[in-house]
Order: sequence, then C-alpha cells, then structure tokens
Amino acid sequence: MRILSILFLLLSFSAFPATDEGSITVSGETIEVAVERIYSPGADYPRSALRKGTEGFVVVEFDVSPDGEVVDPYIVETDQPGSFERSVMRTIRRWAYEPYVHNGVPVTVNDVKARFTFKLTN
Repeated sequence: MRILSILFLLLSFSAFPATDEGSITVSGETIEVAVERIYSPGADYPRSALRKGTEGFVVVEFDVSPDGEVVDPYIVETDQPGSFERSVMRTIRRWAYEPYVHNGVPVTVNDVKARFTFKLTN
C-alpha cells in the first residue's frame, strides 16, 4: 500500500502550469477568464481511503486573490463524502496562481473550480 501511495504522489505533481476557468466582474458584466496555476501540488491520498481501497473525486470552488492566492475554498461535489475532502482542503490552500491582470490592475477571479481525482494505481 505504501508503494501505491508514493506512486500516486509522484504522478500527482505536475511540472507544467495548468489553467483554470473563473470570472471577473467589469462594469456590472461578468466575463469568463482563465487563470494560470503556478504551484499546485497534488493532494495526499488519505490513509483510511488507501486501507479501504476507496477511489473517488472532489470538486472544490474558490476565488483567486489579486496576489494569486486561493481564497474561501469550499467543496461543491464529491462522490465519497467524508473520504477526501480534508486532504483536498489542506492542498488547495497551498496552490498559487499567476495574478490575473485586467486593464493593468490585478483583480480577484471568482468561482474558479478544480477537480481532484483519487485513483489507486497498480
């Protein structure tokens, strides 16, 4: 089991930036924008889920501050309630984004979603 966990962790880290979708509000109009992740470690596979052989997913929604920090994350969907949420919340708070700049000013990007998939590997 420990080897499975280590393999999962190694596969979870990405060397390439990823892009997520969110929105900004300009003059009362909502505009869809993309924000670039510059640091996004993978979530740890919870030991209890490893022992039980549980797989699943969690979708988390949050805002990205003008400094590129994750703000106010919350779980919007999961297929295994109580299994993976704690790990996802610990991880998502460590993520960092390139600040989104609109008309030369860094702004908050709202309603960004990310999906974490927990899958055991052989």
